[in-house]
Amino acid sequence: MNVHLSNQKLSLISQHEPAERTHPSLMQAAVAMVLRDGEHGTEILMMQRAHHDGDPWSGQMAFPGGKIDPDDHGPQAAAERETLEEVGLRLGPQDYIGRLDDVYGLKVNGQYSVLVSSFVYKPTGAIELTPNYEVADLVWLPTQFLAQRDNAHDFYHPHAPEVKMPAVMINETKQQVLWGLSLRILTIFYDLVGWELAVLSDRDQQDLRDIENRDIVRRHAKNIAKAVSRSK
Repeated sequence: MNVHLSNQKLSLISQHEPAERTHPSLMQAAVAMVLRDGEHGTEILMMQRAHHDGDPWSGQMAFPGGKIDPDDHGPQAAAERETLEEVGLRLGPQDYIGRLDDVYGLKVNGQYSVLVSSFVYKPTGAIELTPNYEVADLVWLPTQFLAQRDNAHDFYHPHAPEVKMPAVMINETKQQVLWGLSLRILTIFYDLVGWELAVLSDRDQQDLRDIENRDIVRRHAKNIAKAVSRSK
C-alpha cells in the first residue's frame, strides 16, 4: 500500500499551533523532518550518526539537526543550519511546511535532559544529499514502514540498561534502530496528520508520550548528564 501525504494533510501541519516549551533543560536542540514523494509513497529522511569514540549517540538514528548555537536566530535557523552541515541540503521558506510540538527527553535528577524543536519540510525541487563525516548512512523511510507491526523492536536505553524503550528496527544488519525522541517526534507527526502508527502498541505509544515524565534513577543520572554534556 502506497501512502502519499495529501495537500490536505500538509495543511494540517502548516495550520498547527505548536506547543512551544520553556522549562529549563540541559541542552536545547532542533531538527528538520524532510519529506519527499517516493516510489512507495511519502518518505521521511533519517540519518544514522557515524561511530566516533566518546560520542554517546554514535550509530543512533535521527533527523538532521543538533544543538542550538548562540549565533542561531532561533531553533528553526538551527535546524536548517544543521541540515546543511550534515547532509548538504539547503532548506528555505519555499520548502517549509510547519512546526511540530516541542518535546523533552528523560529527566536527569529532576531536570529535563534535552528540549527538541521539530520543523517539517517538503522540498519542491530535486533533493541532492551530500552527507558529512557525522553521518554513517542516510535512509528514506517510507511512512508505510511504521504501519507494519512486525517492524517493532525491543530496545533498552544505552545509558540506563533497565529502562526499556519502544523502538522500530529499520535495518538489523546496519543496526539501525529508531527509538527515543526521534520516534516520539514521529508519533506527534502521525497523530497530527491522522495516520495510524500501527508499528507500536497502544502501550508503547503511551510510553513514548510519557518519556518526559520518566526520571532516570540516580545511579544512571551521571552517565546521561555526561552524555548530554559531550553533545554540547
